[in-house]
Amino acid sequence: MPYIDWLGKDDVVHHHKEIPYKTIDCQEVVGDADSENMIIKGDNLLALKSLLPYYANAVKMIYIDPPYNTGNTSWVYNDNMDSPLIKKWLNDTVNADDLSRSDKWLCMMYPRLKLLRELLKEDGVIFISIDDAEVAHLRMICDEIFGAENFITEVIWERAFAPKNDAKYFSVSHDYILVYAKKIDKFKINRLARTDEANSRYKNLDNDPRGIWISDNLTVKTYSEKYDYPIETPSGKLVNPSVGLCWRVSKEKLQELVDDNRIWFGKEGSNVPRLKRFLSEVQDGMVPISLWKHGEVGHNQEAKQESNKILFEKTLFETPKPVRLIQRILQLSTSKNDIVLDSFAGSGTTAHAVIEQNKQDNGNRKFILIETLDYAKEITAERVKRVQQGYAFKGKDKTVLFEKKLTTTQILNAKGMEKLSTEVNALIETKKDDYTKIEKTFKENILKVVGIKEIDSFKEGLGGGFKYCELGVDIFDDTGELNAKLSFEDIAKHIYFVEFKQPVAPKSIDKPFVGSFKKQHLYFYEERFRVLELKKLLKKHDSYKQLIIYTRKSTISEDELKKHKVVIRYIPYDIKDN
Repeated sequence: MPYIDWLGKDDVVHHHKEIPYKTIDCQEVVGDADSENMIIKGDNLLALKSLLPYYANAVKMIYIDPPYNTGNTSWVYNDNMDSPLIKKWLNDTVNADDLSRSDKWLCMMYPRLKLLRELLKEDGVIFISIDDAEVAHLRMICDEIFGAENFITEVIWERAFAPKNDAKYFSVSHDYILVYAKKIDKFKINRLARTDEANSRYKNLDNDPRGIWISDNLTVKTYSEKYDYPIETPSGKLVNPSVGLCWRVSKEKLQELVDDNRIWFGKEGSNVPRLKRFLSEVQDGMVPISLWKHGEVGHNQEAKQESNKILFEKTLFETPKPVRLIQRILQLSTSKNDIVLDSFAGSGTTAHAVIEQNKQDNGNRKFILIETLDYAKEITAERVKRVQQGYAFKGKDKTVLFEKKLTTTQILNAKGMEKLSTEVNALIETKKDDYTKIEKTFKENILKVVGIKEIDSFKEGLGGGFKYCELGVDIFDDTGELNAKLSFEDIAKHIYFVEFKQPVAPKSIDKPFVGSFKKQHLYFYEERFRVLELKKLLKKHDSYKQLIIYTRKSTISEDELKKHKVVIRYIPYDIKDN
């Protein structure tokens, strides 16, 4: 596998292990007090490490939109560590004149990606937005961290719809989204809902009673001599696969398909054979493609309009992401109860998309946002609050009710257009009472129906809530002891993760009991563990694999501990995660 090296790599490869654990202090509850949604203000490297005791191996989908490092927008390197080179970089603004900006960017990204991987479920997936400046480097470090075998695809997203005539060479209208599974054999991608446009490609050229169908290539590139044979068409013509290709089925299987009228030889019976695929057999949805057009998932301009409408043009972002883009990602990668994480939260689009998607499919997805910069409360959290609770708004609120791109063939088909017109008019009639007016437009072969509400003063929210949190104290103080400011619950959550590499359910904590895992029961006695405590535990637990006790001191002999399958972990030394 190709290997990537850069200035400072040796200093950051294991840096994620040296990051201290901090508490996460939730200072404000917005909306639903029982909500498990969180917005965390703080350095995202520290926040990711501090999330491990709660969410290790628990997050289904991660979306991040890190700095693109183009040189056009500056960012600051702020990861402090015991390295002369890194100390020189500390608090440096990384801009176009910085010849080491790729080295700094890779040093910034590497430990964050390592921690993000630890947070992913075994069947989880990460989506990373990026552009040409660092996509090649990002692909290589992701191959190293996630494994090249877990690479899924590189999506091309059409982020702009109009060319820039002042571009020096090409007007770039796309970004990339790299997609990696944690374990590709466990990740299952969802299908997209079938569209009218996709269904319109199906015909019934031979009046098959099974309904409309589309023909598919019968040859494949994975060559097998056994599958390379001549096929005689109904007209008597012999057809061979092209050089280097073979048929996808054996002679015996081909005959079965012919007998079942699943092979199409053309109207005259002399064409190269093709496999018939019936619409009735593919109703489970469509396989996503790697080219995402702005008409389907939105563009940067749409994203600006979305955030400006909610925040009254307070946003500072040049290239925000549209809600529809993140919703597409959610539709492909999550189920209704999954956890979603965004550690470069920006204006809060990911949370907005989660809320919208939950509304659409009655889901209960939870979001965790991390934002390092000072606008975390006044922009990130404020946007999410307004989406959930509503906001002052006067103007037009637009909702796309129908959108379809038509081919020239479809446009010239009078009967098809008449049918489409009837469907659209029926939709408008059904929805007319929900909107002030409904607009129908046809531009660039796209038929679009938009519902418009004239809002006088307030747009209703979508409901829900979240906790606004900040990073608190270190788990350990400067002397290496447990921080005296920590509560029992803070320590319990941490030692459970250290012991089992799993987050504990907070409701299970009942001092001195911390939690159980696979018949192992974990307890925390802050000062000492005595015979009296052991007798109480033996009376409580009839059958167990192990009792694990964290304490400062134990007065019980090794033989007695071994007899009762008790393991002692001494604090603070054994509480540290190695």
